[in-house]
Amino acid sequence: MTEIRIDFDFGHPPAIVWRALTERRQLTRWFIPGDLEPIQGSQFQLLPESLPGFDGPISGQVLEVSAERRLVMRWKGEQLHARVTWELKPRPEGCLLMVSQSGFLGVRGSVRRQALVSTYDRLFGERLPAVLDGLVGKGDAVVPRPPRLAEPVAPKPDRRKQLLAIGAAALLIGMVAALFANLPSETSTPAEARASETSGAPAAFTSTTVASSYTTAIDATQRPPSASPSATPSAPTRSPTTRPPSPSPRAERTTAAAPSPAALSASYSTVSSDQLLSYRGQVVVRNTGGAKSDGWTLTITVPLPAIVNRVEGPQPRPSGTAWTFSGSSVPGGGSARVVFEVALNVLGPAQPLSCQVDGEDCAGL
Repeated sequence: MTEIRIDFDFGHPPAIVWRALTERRQLTRWFIPGDLEPIQGSQFQLLPESLPGFDGPISGQVLEVSAERRLVMRWKGEQLHARVTWELKPRPEGCLLMVSQSGFLGVRGSVRRQALVSTYDRLFGERLPAVLDGLVGKGDAVVPRPPRLAEPVAPKPDRRKQLLAIGAAALLIGMVAALFANLPSETSTPAEARASETSGAPAAFTSTTVASSYTTAIDATQRPPSASPSATPSAPTRSPTTRPPSPSPRAERTTAAAPSPAALSASYSTVSSDQLLSYRGQVVVRNTGGAKSDGWTLTITVPLPAIVNRVEGPQPRPSGTAWTFSGSSVPGGGSARVVFEVALNVLGPAQPLSCQVDGEDCAGL
């Protein structure tokens, strides 16, 4: 229960102050508009307008009346159930008005009590004296304006929250676009054909055929012609000096050298990085050996929440921050290229965190 007690001294007799407290016309001039009548048991309503401490209309009842001395009321309203007493005590120079209120003021009773005390100081201490001076004929009374609730101030826009909202919207749009772009198509071009289209090199099977033809041609040029079959020997002629026949030269066969084993290496480069939260990179896988490779595995890692999409080449398999590409054979001296986009690159630079082909680091990182 919350209690309020405030005393006010007036230089007017109790009869004048009582008129200002109980006559409807006078009460409306300085207090709260309503239909209060000083009749015991009567009910009334008070209609505060934006007064601090009052949250809406008040339904009241007069509990006790003692003319020119005491008025006791019960007030009920929004978060309000209180007993209010106005009591007058005569003094030689005028009278003393004692205002008391006790009861429930809501869940924030202490805050509301402070607001009511401030409002009562303005109403009883400033506005009521002006009305009393008018009742005793001290000129035209100018009643001060009543207190009012402060106008709500529109909050200034939070620049940081605006930037965060824009960033979150861009991130969401990028994620949706990345998910759609990363959906597998119904028909896809073989990895070798895509790699040859992007690099300008012939496909793997064409390179193998050419290499085989080239090896055959070398064998044919390096192999000496075989000895033609000899005709039926004619009868030897006698000569004065008989020499043993010289041995015929033996045909020598040249064997082509075996090609060097496959040796794979890779290099990374950033193709473009002018898009918001994304960049485009490529990895070129080269076979510097002479033999055809049996296939290759490329693994790149990117920071979360980045994803890899719009791939030209083998489609990757994601696993956490790692994305793995599996390619087919690369002919000796040939190459394959993988081009990809990294979207939602919020935390990292415009390049993967790591890049490896068959466990060997890529050049360029």
